Amino acid sequence: MKQLISATLSKEAAEIYNTWEKQKKSQIISSMIVSEDVNMKLIDALRTRRESLTALIAKANIKIWLKDPKDPLCKELNEALIGTIHYQYRDTE
Repeated sequence: MKQLISATLSKEAAEIYNTWEKQKKSQIISSMIVSEDVNMKLIDALRTRRESLTALIAKANIKIWLKDPKDPLCKELNEALIGTIHYQYRDTE
């Protein structure tokens, strides 16, 4: 299905758009929309994976912390998790 769209471009985007070969502009825009959609989905998937890995690391860190808070791995994980919910609620004593 083809669809006619209208867009207001920034000055920079309009300058680029006007350099494209006539009769190819729609093809280029279509290709860009498809590839950008794939990129956005990939970024979302990577964010989800990062969040789940951070949660898993935090769980492992809690177990290590309870067993031996002076363990070098525990210290390294604590530094890596600064700013996360795990670090916010960890016991610093």
